[in-house]
Amino acid sequence: MNKQKKKSKKNGIMGLVLLFFWLMFILFTLIFYFYYWDELPFNKKSSDKAKTTVSVTEGELSEDMSLYDTVYKYETNSNPDINALMADYYSALASKDQALLKTLVMDPSEYNDMTDVLAKAAVVTNYSNINCYTLPGVTEDATIVYTVCNITILNVESKPLDIRCYYVRQTDNGYLIDNRPYDESVTEYLNERDAEADIQALYQTVQDNINKCLADDESFVSFYNRVNAN
Repeated sequence: MNKQKKKSKKNGIMGLVLLFFWLMFILFTLIFYFYYWDELPFNKKSSDKAKTTVSVTEGELSEDMSLYDTVYKYETNSNPDINALMADYYSALASKDQALLKTLVMDPSEYNDMTDVLAKAAVVTNYSNINCYTLPGVTEDATIVYTVCNITILNVESKPLDIRCYYVRQTDNGYLIDNRPYDESVTEYLNERDAEADIQALYQTVQDNINKCLADDESFVSFYNRVNAN
C-alpha cells in the first residue's frame, strides 16, 4: 500500500513538472509570435519589406516611390516642396528660362549671363524621372539634395543617368537653391556626406548605368568620347 502511494505521489509530481514545462513552452511561443513574427522571411509583411530594393542600372528610374528602400541615411523624395523646386529648376535649364532660374536660387545674378546655360541646353535637351535624395544640412534651414535623373542628349539614343548635388535652404520665399560660395564648415560637411557609403552607392548606380549605355549605344559612345576628349 505504501509503495502504491509513493508511486501515485511521484506520478503527481511528474505531472506537475510536465504541466509547468508545457506552460513555459506556450508562454515562449506567444512571446516569439508577438515580438519576432514580423521579422521572419516567410511572413508576408517581411516579404513585402524585402521587395523595397530596386535596381536602376538597366534603364530609367522607376516612378513608383514605394519601391525605394528606406533603410538608407538619406530620404527619397520625402519633401514635395523640394521635389517641386528641383523639377522647376531642371525645366528652366532645359527651356533656357532666365526669369524662372532667377526665382529658384539665392543669388539671381548668376543668371545675368546665360552663356553656360544656353550652351548646355543645346546638348542636354531634357531632364526626366527626377528623384531627390536628401540629407540634413549644417543648419536647420538647410538640406543637402542629391538629384538623380535621366538626361536626353541631342542625337543620342540612350537617356543615361546624371547625378548632381545641391544645397537647398528654406527661406521666407520658400525653398531656394543656395548657389552662393559656401563657407569652410559647409564645404567640409558636404565632403563628409559625399564620402558616406550610401551616397557613394548612388554615384556607383549612376556610373553603372553610364557603363551600360556605353556598352549598348554607339551614339552615346561617340558623345562620351567627344566630351572626355576636351
